[in-house]
This record gives sequence, structure tokens and C-alpha cells, in this order.
Amino acid sequence: MPESKPDELRRMDRTDFSWIASSKILRWKSWFYQGLVPKLSERGPLEAGAELERISHWINKYWPMRLREIRKAVRRNRVACDAPWDEHDVTHGLATQMLRYLARDCVLDCIPPHDWSEVFTVSGFDHLEDAMGQGQGAILLGSHLGGHLAGVHWMIDHGVPLRMLVQRPRNVSRRLNSWFDEDHPTCTQREIFLKRDMNPSEAARRMTDARRLIRSGQCVYINCDIPWSGPNTDTYRFLGKPVRLQSIWIDLAGILGCPVISVMCRQKLGGRFELKFGEPMVINPREPREIAFNEAIRNLEKSILSYPHDAIAHLTWPHFRPHRGPSVTSEPVD
Repeated sequence: MPESKPDELRRMDRTDFSWIASSKILRWKSWFYQGLVPKLSERGPLEAGAELERISHWINKYWPMRLREIRKAVRRNRVACDAPWDEHDVTHGLATQMLRYLARDCVLDCIPPHDWSEVFTVSGFDHLEDAMGQGQGAILLGSHLGGHLAGVHWMIDHGVPLRMLVQRPRNVSRRLNSWFDEDHPTCTQREIFLKRDMNPSEAARRMTDARRLIRSGQCVYINCDIPWSGPNTDTYRFLGKPVRLQSIWIDLAGILGCPVISVMCRQKLGGRFELKFGEPMVINPREPREIAFNEAIRNLEKSILSYPHDAIAHLTWPHFRPHRGPSVTSEPVD
């Protein structure tokens, strides 16, 4: 992401209150994304993240119906995956991280360059640097675990040449939203976003764009856990339930011979993030595609089992919900 000029930073710092005079005032998202989060972000990402954790904890503590729903989700997934979780601990961990997850990368707007090392702990970045140093493009394989968009924000701000082959994320930081619409000589980001209702020609053009980007030495970021239908999908038993997921990354990697590097960005307590880049994986086009697909999904499921506090999407979103196990008790949660 290009370095912002001082006057641009000042413009981005201004909080827009025009929504108060519109029908948006009746929506909780307006109060959260245009009211609370921008004001907290003025304190810096660490204090903003920590404050969101505190607010989220107290909201769920005094909203017992919501906390019971979170506990039911934890119980369903614990039973379906035979996970060795402490339900009380995981429930409260999810409740604490919920608002930070909803805030996406918004608290990173206008972060000073010297603060990145305090907010992010990064490991494995040399894997990507090695691939890029050879003039080779790569597929960055992400997921909806933890602060996934915060990880994308970090990569863009640190000069990683990438485009996202995902649906356009909403309610993101002003800097990331601006980057989506920036013109680019190879491929503008807004033109490569996926859509649910794409016709065959649109889908083919995005595949062509992705191949051109990788061949030109750039990276394409794709999530491995996007529920999808149609071609370029595979079904896997994920969190106790068969789910059809998009697997276009396997086709791209097999055709181009480019490395696939996993990216995971955890939300750590106190507003911090832990960004990890995995070792490169090379797809052998002669092997069944299920081998690579199963490895990626198994690794994601292992991360969810190890870091359930980061799995807000996977444990609470309806399309990831496992088949119901034994009935869940309805006693209140402390």
C-alpha cells in the first residue's frame, strides 16, 4: 500500500457523523462501524483492541441469552469434533473476542509505521520472501480464522504484491477499502472480486486474471473455507459436517506450478495479532486433487481445535454448523 501523505492521514482521521442524520441511525452496524470503532481507533490499535475485548466480555456477560447461544455452539462443535475443550473457557474466550472479530482491520487505520512491530508478531515471512525473490508468484491460502483481514492489511502495508480472489469484504478499514478501488496496471482489485451470481464468462475472466497475476510474480490470496457450489469445489467433512468448499486454488497451483503458502492471523489478548506464514506446498497435478484439499482443511481444523477462541466464524456461523449432537442443557453461563 503506498505511503499516505500527512494531509491524507488527517482526512482519514476525521470521523464521519453524517449517518446520524439518516436511517442508518437505526442500525447497530452504523453505531459500531461508524461510531464506536473509529473513536476507539484514535487511541491506537492496542488500546482499541483491548477495549473491544472488555466491551465484548461485558455485553455477553449481561446478555445471558446470547452467552447461552455461544455455549450451545461450543457444545455442538465439541461433541461433533470430539474436541478436548473446556466449554466454559472456550465460551468466554469467544465472547471476549467477538467484537474484535467484527471490527476486522478497522483499528489499523493510520497506524504509525513504528507501531507495527508492537501490534504484530510475524513468523515464516521468509518463506514468502524466498518465493518472491525468485520472481515467482504464489497463492496465499487464508481462512476466516482470527484476524484474517488484519493479516491482509499487514501484507499490503508491507509491500506484498497481492490481489484477493474472494468476495468483497464489507465494513473494513478506510485504507483497505481505498486499496480495493485503486487502479492497477495488471489487475484492479475491484475487478477480480468473486460474486455468487457470476456467469461463466465472468468466472473465466477471473481465472484468467489470477493466472496472469501469478505469472507476473504477484500473489493471489484465497480463503480455503468458502462454502460454494458449482465447479472448482470439493466436499470435505469439516467440523463434523460435509461442506462443499471452493477449491479454485488447487487448479491454479496445479496449472502454474506455483507454491501455496498458508497464512494464519490469530487475535491475541490485549489487541495484538500473531501472523504466521506456512512452509510452501507444491501441488502435483498428477496426484488426486483431494490430497491437497484434505491437507489444507485438516490443517485448518487442527488450528480451530488448538485455538477455538479465534474460530468465531467456524463455531457460530450457520453454514459451518455441525449436525446436532446430544441435547444441550439450558442452564445459565457465568
